[in-house]
Amino acid sequence: MLAKVAEKSYAAEARYTNFYAGNDIAWSDNGQYLYCLNGDVVNRVDVETSQIVNSYGAATDTEGNKKHVRIEDVEVEEDNIYCFALSREHLVTAHGSGLLRLWELNTGKLIKLWKAQHKGPVVQIEFSSCGKLICSSGGADATLRLWDFATNRCLCALKDFPGPALLLRFHPNALKREIYAVGSDNTIYCWDYDTKTLLYKMRGHISQVTGLSFKNAAADCNQLVSVSRDKVLIVWQLEKQSSSWHQLKVIPLYEELEGVQHLADGAQLLAACRNGKLLQIDAQTWKIRDLQIKTDFEISRLLYCAVKQQLSLVTTEQNILIYDARADAKSAEVELVKQLVGNNDEILDMCFLGDNDRYLAVATNSKHFKLYDTEQQMNCKLITGHTDTVMSLAASNNLLISVGKDCSIHLWKLSHKTACHLQPLTQQSNCHTSTIGSVAFTHHGATAFASACQDGSMKVWQLSRDKREENSYAFALKYAALAHDKEVNCVTFALNNKILATASQDKTAKLWSADTNSLLGVLRGHTRGVWCVRFSPVDQIVLTSSSDCSLRIWSIANFSCLKRLEQECTILRCEFLDHGKFILSAASDGLLKLWNIKTNICVQSLDEHTDRVWSLAVSTGSNRFFYTGGADSKLIRFGDVTETVRNEALDQRQELLQQEQTLHSLLHAQQQLEKAFILALTLDKPKASYDIICNFVRKRDSSAVRQLVDQLNMDQRLALLKHVKAWGTNSRHSQIANLVLQHLLGDALINNTAKLYNSGNLVEVLTPYVQRHFKRVSELSKDLAFMEFIVNCM
Repeated sequence: MLAKVAEKSYAAEARYTNFYAGNDIAWSDNGQYLYCLNGDVVNRVDVETSQIVNSYGAATDTEGNKKHVRIEDVEVEEDNIYCFALSREHLVTAHGSGLLRLWELNTGKLIKLWKAQHKGPVVQIEFSSCGKLICSSGGADATLRLWDFATNRCLCALKDFPGPALLLRFHPNALKREIYAVGSDNTIYCWDYDTKTLLYKMRGHISQVTGLSFKNAAADCNQLVSVSRDKVLIVWQLEKQSSSWHQLKVIPLYEELEGVQHLADGAQLLAACRNGKLLQIDAQTWKIRDLQIKTDFEISRLLYCAVKQQLSLVTTEQNILIYDARADAKSAEVELVKQLVGNNDEILDMCFLGDNDRYLAVATNSKHFKLYDTEQQMNCKLITGHTDTVMSLAASNNLLISVGKDCSIHLWKLSHKTACHLQPLTQQSNCHTSTIGSVAFTHHGATAFASACQDGSMKVWQLSRDKREENSYAFALKYAALAHDKEVNCVTFALNNKILATASQDKTAKLWSADTNSLLGVLRGHTRGVWCVRFSPVDQIVLTSSSDCSLRIWSIANFSCLKRLEQECTILRCEFLDHGKFILSAASDGLLKLWNIKTNICVQSLDEHTDRVWSLAVSTGSNRFFYTGGADSKLIRFGDVTETVRNEALDQRQELLQQEQTLHSLLHAQQQLEKAFILALTLDKPKASYDIICNFVRKRDSSAVRQLVDQLNMDQRLALLKHVKAWGTNSRHSQIANLVLQHLLGDALINNTAKLYNSGNLVEVLTPYVQRHFKRVSELSKDLAFMEFIVNCM
């Protein structure tokens, strides 16, 4: 057993999953956590580690396991969350069922739930500045309802506006009993919710209002700024004499606006444009300055943390960009400090680059790919440059090549001056006539690379560098070939860079001379398309994986199939591990399998993914860990735990031997039989447990037997029931078996745990033996009565 355990073993060390699916997002006051809406859950995400700390309204926990929410021992059925709001101590969620649920932030417990009483779904919800009141906006009844959750009552219903209100704000000062809402007519309405009267109507925007910001949190705050998708920023001034808001300034910004925020005690304004621009507006002179030029990201929300003086921009692709915002009375500056990936979609490819495989480049179903720093808590950098989906990545030390659906090839270099940054070197457009699905670098220094296309063509490119300039690279076409009749799924170089291998949907893999473009051989045998091909790092063999659910190992010398390994479904990727001793395969059902090449045995199965695993990245430097990614958007790091598992098995074996020695000593001395009985059940020793009970039966001590059974917990009773099953198969032991069974089932009929006893259909298995023993005892009783009759008649 120890040999099998110690052979090779991997375990998931970290999981990076989707935590944000769009719509509502909130930032905690201390800036440590982001609260992100993801379907039927609100995830609490640590900003530093990008890991999910807790989930509210969760039907699943952070590892994807089912988890039911309970309140007062009543199971609550989960439904989708439409919106949520955050205070310092609580979180409130509005669900599709019409319920509002209140959660405690620190413990994650569901405190209260109540009916929202709106005719349609709740589209917006907000906490008051004091955190004691909740305002909800209905989608169909055009009303605002104000709730005091401490007393479980609705304070008022405000109806004097055309709803629904997609933007709600309480006055930042708790002494001001005002609430602001933007109606469907793009007018800003203000109510005094104590007197339930409409105070102000602010008309000026002609499109949806996306942001409101008060100049400060003072009770006498008299300035309010609103932005809209009509590309206009309006500054509203409160006149004390007429007690009404009027337009102090209307500033056209010529860009769709998604958020606004006051900085430096109201001295500066920051506006976020949909196209990614950040604009600074001086609140005294109203001069406009670009803080950030146009980017490739579309912005949907702007968040600000006053404690850390940071702002975050949320993109339409669910990425979160965090900036340091330094502002004073005269100017403001922003600097990008962190990027979080809220939703990866499908992970298509990944590779390591940098010294000691520090960085991980990941291509997802997007025109931007991600660069993770594995040594800095997976700090992420979004790399822009492609105009369509990036399909494949390849790296050689500090160089990276990216290809995709835009038919272009981009060459990047890892920057040593800035952490987690790729510097673009050169690019070529229209390199292929169709989507480039795979790319591969040469080994031991990047002198060339190969690209494969969906039209069946393959091209090899010569990479050159100008020695006079450090970052001057260029690549030129060396040769092109029509490699296959159908789509080419994979291309790779041998370790000596002399042979090139391609795999295609035409059911074949081919070996080519990397220098002369001559076909060396065709690997035929797969009955469906071949997805992946890899060269062994130590032997002259080639590994292929296919849709025919098999892995095949081929000889380079004569192109014959040496071995075939079967799996249950399509094998999408495969890699050599531990210097060619093992094979790692990834299948379309999400299952990873580790194979021993010498014995052809699957030594481990890893079931962490729930959908197709498209990509594997194995650390070539240490071979101690690897990353996987797939259609379930999970990025998982697996580490080598062979030594740990081996040590645990040795410790377990040592403990087992000690327990067996203790049991043997107690039985030999006939002392502490109760302890010996527990050990016999733990070690699964039916003979030892039978001898102990038999010892009490011989002494006619039935109370001791009863006490022995009563002290057992549920797991020990189940183990004893299995021992009774073993005893019951022999008529010599049937008396003891039936005696113990009588005690066990007698207790089970009284308690509600009877159904737990039938683990593995033990009752059905025991029934025939009990009936047979009963029939035998009945026959013996008849014979005894007949003998007694004969004796009495003599």
